[in-house]
Amino acid sequence: MRVIGGIYKGKKLLFIRDKNIRPTKDIVREAIFDTLRGWIINKKVIELFAGTGAIGIEAISEGAEKVIFVEKNRKAIEILKKNIAKIGIEEKTVVLKGTVEERIKEMRNFKYDLVIADPPYEFPAKKLKDMIETIIDSQIINENGIIVVEHRIKYRMPESEKFIVYKNKKYGKTSVSYLIKRKKDE
Repeated sequence: MRVIGGIYKGKKLLFIRDKNIRPTKDIVREAIFDTLRGWIINKKVIELFAGTGAIGIEAISEGAEKVIFVEKNRKAIEILKKNIAKIGIEEKTVVLKGTVEERIKEMRNFKYDLVIADPPYEFPAKKLKDMIETIIDSQIINENGIIVVEHRIKYRMPESEKFIVYKNKKYGKTSVSYLIKRKKDE
């Protein structure tokens, strides 16, 4: 695994062989950052279900100001911290151990521009929708912020009264949905 683009392009990243951790494939990361390139500069990012941190590290490589990584797996956190140190981006990152639900509640005092979530494929669809609505309700995402969710291709991201799916792309068995908050007058 390696950084796909930006200032750290080509830097190798450590990964973990664990059935519970599914690293985002290079082609999917590249597609996400092709969509966000330019916009992501100086943005504050949260990577939920961070695993070894490849997506958040990619965000910093593409110009993000800061990334908060949220992960509950102890082994993944160890690799994540090693990857951060290996790239030399400690001052631009914070690693939080715990569940997404716990950590979202703790982040209410801050605003972020981008939330990227790559939950396990067996993560229930309703729980995923509820999590996104919690992110919006907690107001941790800026008014013009974006939520990017990687999920199974067979799961169609539903819209809700709180968010709109403005883009969805498919890559093999993976789908990436781009969401924005629904404006009050929509």
